[in-house]
Amino acid sequence: MDTSSNPGANPYLSGPIAPLFFKTAAPIVLLMLVSGLFTVVDAIFLGVYVGPRALAAVTLVFPLFMALNALATLVSSGMASILARRLGAGDHAGAQSAVQSATALAMLAALGLMAFYLAAGRPLIGWLSGGDAALAAMASTYIALLFFGSPLQFLISTQGDTLRSEGRPGTMALIGVLVTLANIGFNFVFIALLGWGVAGSAIGTLAAQLLALVAVVVLRLSGRTPIRLWERTGKPLTEAWRRTLALGLPSSLSLIGISLSTACILVSVKAWFGTDYDLTIAAYGIASRLLTFVFLPLMGLNFACQSIVGNNYGAAIYERSNRTLVVGLVTGLFYGLIVQAVFLFAAGPIAALFVDDPETIAATTHIVRIITAAYVVVAPVMVLAGYFQAIGKAVSAGVMSLGRTYFFNIPLIFLLPFLFGSQGIWMAAPSSDLAMLGLVAAVLWFHGRRTGARWGVFHQEAAAVMR
Repeated sequence: MDTSSNPGANPYLSGPIAPLFFKTAAPIVLLMLVSGLFTVVDAIFLGVYVGPRALAAVTLVFPLFMALNALATLVSSGMASILARRLGAGDHAGAQSAVQSATALAMLAALGLMAFYLAAGRPLIGWLSGGDAALAAMASTYIALLFFGSPLQFLISTQGDTLRSEGRPGTMALIGVLVTLANIGFNFVFIALLGWGVAGSAIGTLAAQLLALVAVVVLRLSGRTPIRLWERTGKPLTEAWRRTLALGLPSSLSLIGISLSTACILVSVKAWFGTDYDLTIAAYGIASRLLTFVFLPLMGLNFACQSIVGNNYGAAIYERSNRTLVVGLVTGLFYGLIVQAVFLFAAGPIAALFVDDPETIAATTHIVRIITAAYVVVAPVMVLAGYFQAIGKAVSAGVMSLGRTYFFNIPLIFLLPFLFGSQGIWMAAPSSDLAMLGLVAAVLWFHGRRTGARWGVFHQEAAAVMR
């Protein structure tokens, strides 16, 4: 179905599910992999042309950077769930209103970030730097530029999820890839050629985001998308705020959870590894990069599943939403098996791509193998969490999205070392993955009892609860 020639057509409501699923997922996965490449290249530019202290400054404000991303995800992810179901139901005015309501909420959140920085940003960064004025100054320059330019981040995040929900993941990915490559180019100019340091990194990011926003505005003005840049809907701008926040909260808290888990691991490593602290942190840093890269395709699969499920559930075509979930679960299961096998048999050679120190390679191999010992469970659980978010079940989605981090992983990072020594830190990850099986079973049982859905997920005409 050609949505470019017929903006009102919905590509998610017809055609074979499996080809549609992979066609939707492929460009999103590509976008995320390219975005991951940018983070590596940006770090190289800062390390080579500015120095290690620049990297330290950027790392210092990582919690604040994660707060920015978490807020942007809070709005865009929650909006995407509402938008997909309204588009699927043929409610164009409601879909347009959801986007405009989210845009207003995003601008309010951006203003809140700016106010926070003005009130507490510099004192907080000064405390984090341990009194190092030069380091604090670099960190403040970097994060202040991103905070005061945050409206761009919020708008791009909202519009990106809008394009995905409209059935245009290819357009979203094309814009994202081009902008990411432009970001690399901007950073090379601003950091390497002009010598602007950490400010150049932040300005390069904002320049690329502005370029993306211009591209989206041009697309909206062309009239080739179901959602317009802005139009009267007869609804207040605040009409979708409550549902947007409720549905977006799980994804937002997941980002915060990643930051908290990392901080907890660093604290535990400091307590249990003693003289091997530096080597272990270096090995864990490599392991984290590897885990991030294998996680990105999984996010693409999950987003594709959400988009198709949300539209078909909103259109009351439950057979298609059910089959989409099956395809997502099976794909995720096989992906998890592949990741687990690769790290089991090839973790050493992969680690050797980053460093040539035998001890660091051995430590990285050991850490990765333990952390991914139950990775086969990760993908299906994530797909199920995304499914519940897509059909508007915020509580079930929240429990599945956040349970691993907040109920299991963070407590186990501190508890397991008392039973298994320092290796207990790494055992927390697979233990949490296995513990999630019980939590997922409980959620599915509860949802099945409440809605009559078969196995707690497969809805029928009389069983689905429309919101």
